[in-house]
Amino acid sequence: MLTIYLVRHGQTEWNLTGRMQGWENSDLTPSGINDALALGKRLKDTPIDCIYTSTSERAAYTAELIAGKRVIPLIKSELLREMSFGDWEGRHKEEIEAEYPNEYKSFWETPHLYQRNSGESYPQILERAAVSYKKITEAHPAGTVLIVSHSLFIRAFMASIKNLSLSQLYSQPYIGNVSLTKIIINQHKPEIIFEGDTTHCLNGLT
Repeated sequence: MLTIYLVRHGQTEWNLTGRMQGWENSDLTPSGINDALALGKRLKDTPIDCIYTSTSERAAYTAELIAGKRVIPLIKSELLREMSFGDWEGRHKEEIEAEYPNEYKSFWETPHLYQRNSGESYPQILERAAVSYKKITEAHPAGTVLIVSHSLFIRAFMASIKNLSLSQLYSQPYIGNVSLTKIIINQHKPEIIFEGDTTHCLNGLT
């Protein structure tokens, strides 16, 4: 039996100011740091065989904070990065919506119809999520692993497990900063125990 914990990185400066943040990076806020430390305390008695993290600094730092002084192998993977938003990276969402109203609306409401010539497509991030799930489950037929990634990637990862269509991507529970999702895989069958839990966060929801 394999247990997978999925964690979104801690709150960042761009999260706080409403900037699109995919492959680009910004620093964790004090709240983001404290919530990651709080999750580390929550999981302190949970055996973890390995931590996988996105190569983005915000995710890798979150992983380190969760691990704390525990000696746990940490593997960085580009497969776990957030969706690339191309020339939307670093821009305020209000600016993007004003300049690209149709594309922005489609991005959030009809991902199966979303098309742009900059950044990644939704099918691409779904493929990355499916590949990462296969690689991790093959490498760990049993035990416990923790994955630190990003909101859209986690949605794609969960959609792959649930066999959801792309149009259903945003029908899933909200994935807040430092939220925890637990999956148990027994005989290749995944069971979702809980999704997007933030009860460990200092303000309850980030």
